[in-house]
Amino acid sequence: MLRNWQRDCVNSVIDHFGHHKHYFCLATPGAGKTVMAATVAKILLEAGRIDYIVCLSPSRTICESVSSTFKNLLGRPFSGRIGSVGVSLTYQSLLNGDHSVLADLVNSRVFVVLDEIHHCSGSEFVQGNAWGIQLLRQVSSLATFTLSLSGTPWRTDGDPITFASYDAEDSGLSYQWEYGLSDAVTDKVCRLPKVIALDATKITKNADGSHLSYSSIAEFLKDNDNSYLDLLSNESLTFEVLKRGVKRLKSLRESSPAAGGLVVAASYSHALFIKQMLEDHFSQEVVLVSYKDDNSIRQIEEFRQGTEHWIVSIAMVSEGVDIPRLQVCCHLSATKTELYFRQVLGRIIRVTKDQTDECFFYTLAEENLISYAQRLEQEVSGSYIKENLTEEKVVAPPIVGRPSKPKDRDNISVVFGDDSEMDRKGLSSTDEGVVGSPSTLVSSVLSIDGIRERVIQVLMNSQPTL
Repeated sequence: MLRNWQRDCVNSVIDHFGHHKHYFCLATPGAGKTVMAATVAKILLEAGRIDYIVCLSPSRTICESVSSTFKNLLGRPFSGRIGSVGVSLTYQSLLNGDHSVLADLVNSRVFVVLDEIHHCSGSEFVQGNAWGIQLLRQVSSLATFTLSLSGTPWRTDGDPITFASYDAEDSGLSYQWEYGLSDAVTDKVCRLPKVIALDATKITKNADGSHLSYSSIAEFLKDNDNSYLDLLSNESLTFEVLKRGVKRLKSLRESSPAAGGLVVAASYSHALFIKQMLEDHFSQEVVLVSYKDDNSIRQIEEFRQGTEHWIVSIAMVSEGVDIPRLQVCCHLSATKTELYFRQVLGRIIRVTKDQTDECFFYTLAEENLISYAQRLEQEVSGSYIKENLTEEKVVAPPIVGRPSKPKDRDNISVVFGDDSEMDRKGLSSTDEGVVGSPSTLVSSVLSIDGIRERVIQVLMNSQPTL
């Protein structure tokens, strides 16, 4: 059974293909774009308008998910082998030399689905190589029909999206179908997101004999000697974010035992540390997935079907991965672009029958992240912002046998609610997986007094609280 927007979009695509060969659908993450695309493919096959289907997506995980959806909906093999009706590939495999698909395009009537098309720019998948863009354009020109899909279409680097067209007057993206978050929440296709950004009322840094004080995370980060990685690497601050996520997930699992949470970490060692903290101090069941593990796709699938509390990842669950039982996210990544913010949020907004229609996104009150949350709020009418101030007197207990660090870093400690200081080892932010340069602090100690919660709630049919 198709959702209303899917049915209407399918009709629009089929009508459009009567006169044009390229179609661009913009639909919020979690809305069901892949099912819509597979339905279009089925109609085209049954009408005898195509012979074969090629799906391109940005990662192996998404590729596997797309293949499964098409196989199930079409009721035919979708492996790319003899007897199958199509194949699901990554953009990178095509650009790295898997050009066999081009022969299929020349000799057959082929429907090409370009999933998460916002990734296709000169700077990302082809690292500025013009031949890569030309290859993708060749695929587009040879295809009988193409359907481009995106849930997060903007690019903060300014590069245009491949195959997309732009309005000449305002340079805005031009597309044939739009289904935004506001529509999805109204239709109960997506959950209502609540973004909780944790801030501090006082941050004190002692380094090299100096004593500096800041009234918020934003003020702390305005100092060029400080970095966001200093905060992400802080044991007690990480503890506070996870504590709130664990508490929320516990509440949700009272009515839905399979509800799960996602933690997006800054690096591999950071992810290991988070996993150990969740297990040792919160008694949570945790799965860690990483590019370092060849079984990551299988682990994600097992988590999707399982009941474990948390899945911890650096970037592998940030986009396109369908785990509907995820309802809580702790965003502790060093990547702070709006594109990534929306992608991660998209992992927890998918609706399920046995869960509540709300989801919760915990992060730090960094200036960019707050601005993204405020724009998210503006997309839905009747939204409001609420602030709570709480004084915390809990300090994260030390972890015994914590993962070793590839490099020795600054000693960073955090105390909530008093002026004492504790000397603790921080987490490494210099290993692979971290975006940005290492911290410039040397032998520093951070003391944070109080945690302020800025709750940005996207609510329908409600009036702002004054």
